[in-house]
Amino acid sequence: MARRKVFQTGSDGGAQIEMAPLIDMVFILLIFFMVASSFVREAGVEITRPESRTAQSLEDEFVPVAVDRQGLVHVAGRTIPPDSVRGIRAVLDETGRRRVLVQADRKVPAQLLIQVLDSAKLAGATQVDVAVEREGS
Repeated sequence: MARRKVFQTGSDGGAQIEMAPLIDMVFILLIFFMVASSFVREAGVEITRPESRTAQSLEDEFVPVAVDRQGLVHVAGRTIPPDSVRGIRAVLDETGRRRVLVQADRKVPAQLLIQVLDSAKLAGATQVDVAVEREGS
C-alpha cells in the first residue's frame, strides 16, 4: 500500500500541509457527531416539572408544549395564548404528529394547565400527556 505524501515542499523550501484531506476529515467528524448525538425535544424554555411516583417514559414522537411560570405557552418556538387552538393545530399539521406533551412548571395554576390541555385536544391531538419528573431523580 503506497503512502500518500501529506507534507510537500513549498517554493521557499519549507514544508506545507495539504488542506484537502484535513477539510475532508472535519466534515466527516461533523457528520458523525450530527448523526450520533441525541437531540432532546424540549419546548425551548426552562421548566421545573412536578414530581410523580408513577411517571413513565414516553417513546413516541410528540409535539412539546411548554407552560412557564409566567403563564406563557410556547409551542415550536412560538409564544401563543393558552386558549389558542389554532396555534397548536398549525404545529400538529406541520409535523404530522397527533400526540402532545405538555411541560408545565410546578408553579402553573391548575386552571391554566387545564386550559392548555383542552386547547390541545380541540386542536386535534389524539393523546395529550403531562410531563413530570420521576420522584427521587
